[in-house]
Amino acid sequence: MSPERAAAITGARNWQDVRAAHQDAVDALADGLMLGDHLADAVVAEMYSGGGWRWADITSAIDDPSRRDDAPPALRRFLGTVCSPPSWYDPAIARAGGEAWWRFGSLQSSTLYQSLIYGYQAPGFTRPLVATGRLTEGTWDRVVATARWVTLATAPGLMEPGGPGWSETVRIRLVHALVRHHLHAHDRWDDEEWGVPINQTYSQLTITAGFLALPMRVAKDFGIRYSRADLEAITHLWRWVGWVMGVDEDRLPRGFDDARRTDRIAREFRMEPPQEARQLVKALLDDGYRTDLGLPGPLNDAVHLVTRPFLRTLFESVSRRWVDDEVAAAMGLRHTPLQHLVPLARPVIRSRELARWIGVLGSDHSIAHRELRFVTSKLGLDLSRIESKRYDAADKGRLETVA
Repeated sequence: MSPERAAAITGARNWQDVRAAHQDAVDALADGLMLGDHLADAVVAEMYSGGGWRWADITSAIDDPSRRDDAPPALRRFLGTVCSPPSWYDPAIARAGGEAWWRFGSLQSSTLYQSLIYGYQAPGFTRPLVATGRLTEGTWDRVVATARWVTLATAPGLMEPGGPGWSETVRIRLVHALVRHHLHAHDRWDDEEWGVPINQTYSQLTITAGFLALPMRVAKDFGIRYSRADLEAITHLWRWVGWVMGVDEDRLPRGFDDARRTDRIAREFRMEPPQEARQLVKALLDDGYRTDLGLPGPLNDAVHLVTRPFLRTLFESVSRRWVDDEVAAAMGLRHTPLQHLVPLARPVIRSRELARWIGVLGSDHSIAHRELRFVTSKLGLDLSRIESKRYDAADKGRLETVA
């Protein structure tokens, strides 16, 4: 793909300049704009051709190995691949990554807002929402669904093949294929002008930059210090998540330095956020959070109504801290003194780390589990049932489409 075309698709004004500094990496990003996920796309094409299973049968086969032998050809190939981890995958390292991630699980959960805002600056992230009519509708449901998926995918052990995090990641991968099929079938998408919907490049950057490198930058800004072993384990976990999600293996980070390099290159692009980005950010700030003090419904709603103006300003101000000034202005993120709350929080973080180091908070395992239990309770997930693999339709019904 020519640099001019890649620049037009992505909205990056300085594509040529970044390419001059990182030619191989940027050329790979350009090529990925025209690549989808052939294994998942084949499953959806098979389903709509009449030669495949219905959606309910497909999702059932993800969780029930006994059904896979009877699956139609494309689905059998797909499941055969996602059920066979690559040679580099080590479940013990991935589990260690989950433990490290969840030592600060409450904070990491809050970085989801930064991850979403990160994506909104690129046309390729926003256009599928526009084309499917989901631009500003169901913002709260989309935030909760994404938070539930991230929680299951990063919880220690739940991303192992057959686990709840793994099965939801596989399901979301197929949902992305459904979106691509829908957009193409109804002539709502022009690949030549916009690239393939939910393509390899945007999937790569979502995993490596949006869900891995950005939360680590936010954590460092708050004063959280991960060891090198922690960072490599967390990277291994997200590399595995990305692989299951369908990102090509050579586009995934082999280590944390590799992830940071990809993030730095992505941040060098001077983006022109689409007009829809401002609408998405406004919807996120207006409807992307809830005050939950555990009070009876009407009383809790009243508290949320009262606290909403302050929380909106707080989320907006803090989120702007990690967005380029020009991009933030284009997306309607205002600058206020509240963004300086981050440095003020560092002594609290350091005190917590000191308490952890001397053992006051218990073992790292117990800290991670306590944080995980707190977040899952706020998300309406039953952790004890999930961990014991009693993961039934009641839980699955709460995980709405993330795409």
